[in-house]
Parts: sequence; C-alpha cells; structure tokens
Amino acid sequence: MFSLTSRFAETSPYLLIPIILTTLTLLRSVIHKLNIARKASNLSCKQAPLEPTRLPLGIDAVLTSLRADREQRTPDHVAARFAALNTYTFRISVLGTTNFVTADPKNVQAILATQFNDFGMGLARSTNLKTVLGRSIFAADGAAWRSAREMMRPLFSRDNVSRLDLLEEHVQTLFLCIEQRDKAAAAAASPEGWTSPVSLANLLPSLTLDSATELFLGQSTSTLEARLRDDHSHPGTAFHHAFERMLHLLGVRMRLRSFYWAYGGAELGECVRTLHAFVDDAIAASDDAQKRGDSVARYDFLTILRERCAGDDVEVREQVLGLLAAGRDTTASLMSWTWYCLVRSPRVFAKLRAEVLSAFGTYSSSAGGAEAVTFASLKQCAYLQHVLSETLRLHSVVPFNSRRALRDTTLPSGGGADGASPIFVPAGTEVNFSTHVLHRRKDLWGEDADEFVPERWEKKRGAASAAWHFAPFNGGPRICIGQQLALTEAGYVLVRMLQRYEAVEGLDVDWTRDWHNFTVVCSPGSPVDRNEAVLCRLKVARD
Repeated sequence: MFSLTSRFAETSPYLLIPIILTTLTLLRSVIHKLNIARKASNLSCKQAPLEPTRLPLGIDAVLTSLRADREQRTPDHVAARFAALNTYTFRISVLGTTNFVTADPKNVQAILATQFNDFGMGLARSTNLKTVLGRSIFAADGAAWRSAREMMRPLFSRDNVSRLDLLEEHVQTLFLCIEQRDKAAAAAASPEGWTSPVSLANLLPSLTLDSATELFLGQSTSTLEARLRDDHSHPGTAFHHAFERMLHLLGVRMRLRSFYWAYGGAELGECVRTLHAFVDDAIAASDDAQKRGDSVARYDFLTILRERCAGDDVEVREQVLGLLAAGRDTTASLMSWTWYCLVRSPRVFAKLRAEVLSAFGTYSSSAGGAEAVTFASLKQCAYLQHVLSETLRLHSVVPFNSRRALRDTTLPSGGGADGASPIFVPAGTEVNFSTHVLHRRKDLWGEDADEFVPERWEKKRGAASAAWHFAPFNGGPRICIGQQLALTEAGYVLVRMLQRYEAVEGLDVDWTRDWHNFTVVCSPGSPVDRNEAVLCRLKVARD
C-alpha cells in the first residue's frame, strides 16, 4: 500500500498537468462567453439562430458544403440552409469557430458601407491572396488598400473604359472561333447558317482574357487565335491554363479559410511563375518600344500604371495580376450567364435582338463595330441594361463574400425570435453574406424572384441598389473599381453577337436546375463537363 501511494505521489504532478490545462481552457472559454454575453446585453443585442450540426466541430457542415461544390450546386445549397432555418441571418459553429451568415440588406449595408471601418478582409484571406497578388488592391486591407485604390482609380476613367476598338478585334476572332473552329466543323456547318455546337462558357473567358491583357499590358494572350491555329505551344495558352488553375486553387483555399495553406501550395507556385513570366515579358516589351521611340499607344495603361507605381515593376506586376484576376472572370461570367439565360428564354432573346437592331443597326450595316456601338449608346439602350441587371440579380458573379470584424461591433438585424434585434459581433468574427440569396428573396423581389424577367427593371432600377436589395459589385468604399468596364465590355460583346446571330438553340443536357462552376467567381457549369457549359448552336444572320 505504501509503495502504491508513494508512486502515485511521484507521478501525480504529471497527471495533473493535462487536467489543469483542460480546466483552464474551459474556464477561459466560459469567461469569454460571459464577457460576450455582457457586452451584447449592454448593446441591447440578441442572439441569431444557430444552425444545428450533427458531428463534433461541425464537420458535417464542411463535408456537406464540399459535396455541394463537387455537385455544382453551392449557391442553391446555401439558399437551402437559409430556408431550413426560416431566417436571413444565422450563426454557424465550425471547427471551434462561430461565424455569421446573412442575406439581410441592412446587414450587408452595414458591412460594406455604414460600418465599413469595423470590417476588413482578415489576415487569412489577405495572406492567401497575397501568395499570388502581392500588394494588389484586391489583396490589400486598411491603409494599404486605400493607397492602392487611390492609385488605381484614374486608370478606370471613362476614356479607358470606352476603348471599344481594342475589344472589336477580339470579337471578330471570337466569331471565327464560333463559325470555323476547324475545317471539319466548318464543313459540317448547316447550309441554313447554323454553326456547329459550341460552348460559349468556354470561349468567352478566352475573349475577356485576350482583351484584358491587351488593355492592361499592351500584349494580348491571343488565346482565341491560338485555338484557330490549334497552337498548344503559344505563350498565351500557357498563361491561360496557369490562370485558370490559379483561380481554381485560390477558390478552394479561400473556402478553407485559416487552413488555406494545407491545399495546393506547390502547384500554385508553379502557376505563379508562369503568370509572372508573361507579365514580365510584357513590361520588357514596353521598355523596348519606348527605347526605340516606337508608338506606345498600346502600352498607355501599363505606362500610366508604372508611373503611379514609381517604377516598381514588381508592384506593377502584382497590380496587373489583381486586375486580371478580378476583372477578367467577372466580365466572362456575366457574359456566360447572360447567354445561359437567353438560350433558355426565346422571348427575351427575340425582344433584345429587336431592340439592338433598332438602336445599333444590323451587323452588315455596322461592320466596324466600335463606331456604331459606343459607351454612351450602350448605356442608353434600356432593355440591354435591364437584361444585364436581371442576369446579375439571378446569377451573382460572386454569390458569397465575407468580412472579418476588426473590433467588437454589431449588425443591425437578425437577433431574437423575430430577427429584428441587433446582433453582437465580437472582434475576429467572420461574417459571410450571400448576394445570391439576397437577390432571390421573394419578399423583396416578388413571387417571380426565381424567374428571368428583365422587365422588372423598368421600375426597379436605382431603387433596388439604394435599398441594398441589389449589390452584384458590392457597395460602399470598396465597390468594384472595374464595374463600368465589366458592364461596358459585356454590353458591347452582347450587342455585336446579337447583330451577328439571329437565333440560338440550346444544347445543354440538363435544364432542370442551375449548374454552378464556382472558383473565385461563379460561372455556368454542366453535368457533363463543367468547362463546356452553355452549349449551343448559333444561326448567322442573313442581313
């Protein structure tokens, strides 16, 4: 007995250490929760509903989200979570961390505008993006973001946004790809003028990348031309593949939040090296042109950016990659979703084409393109703008976004049984907001909220944004800096395509639900191949 007691006495300090640590951890957690409850009570805040989970640490919620992503239904999965709780703001506890999810316009307004200084991107998200984008405006926060925003603003002047002549060259190459993808396809084309089947969601990102690199770098990736020549060794093709893979990896890493570092680091590094090499070559070409005294009009954007970066070409590269990452896919996604909707709505297609021909003339009467279709005339074509707005409402390019509380703060709505009370948001808490759900709320948009009805914008335009019912490009100080560029390019390409093609026939295999190809942005997907969506035939106009 004495021996056993002595041995216990000798080993008990080691046994007590984990017990003490566990007790202290639990005590700290209890004190933290009591402190939060006290602060919330002092501010008259109430709790938002907690989404139930079945497995420890909410692992089932993570697995369900990953499965929804794999099945290309992430936006609808999130909408179902809101519907199950019958609320537009709730809490979710995953991996020991509690976050908020909201689709309440009052909360979105607070996060993006009225309480802008209370929220930031957060260290994990910012660090993940900096792996590729460095000091880019889209990876920066706080003072660094304000400085970058001020530097970039003049680059998106109306003059730069209105350079549609550059875009027209790439539109013509797009038409060649649609109509003569190869000799066999051209030979098989219908004598009635129908093209062979083509995936617009595959071609349009190439168009926007080609035009964006020419605008920002003075040197296009020319991926559409490479397709026509079946040239797989073209430098622009390598850039395109690296760019697509980079966006996929960044998208997965962003959804892993603080654990982003666990996925795809080595492959992402390879992509970054390819992207850097192409941009560095464009910067060197700009230098060579200036030294030779050649006309450098094509390098206007790059020249101005280099001046504003005080000759720091590494920062120039980072800012350009940020612009490409944010701008190229935003525009391509909007174009793809617009055609996704038009293919499924013959009525809207016919009405929009009639409006386009009335406003801009036929393709044969305006073969120059840029002369007939201008920044101003695009804005004046009301039904065109309604179609673009309705597409953005139904199919947000970025259906979810998030911010992290920089200090203890509140959100104005979502607490209590009726959801009308403010909620307390402790410092460090992530708040996710869904424009996909916000834009489809029937209490805000009517019983036809899930339907594609551009005519709703005859009355809604302006009022919806003012009430924060519509925020496709975010809002507040951090509103998308390239919004007008994206809308202008999408409108221009849509007009030129409607002039060129008089009919469209959808060939996608499943129209029973929407399919979402979700990386950093959300584009149309497909049950057969997510990279071959919006499969259709187009009929070349006879006029």
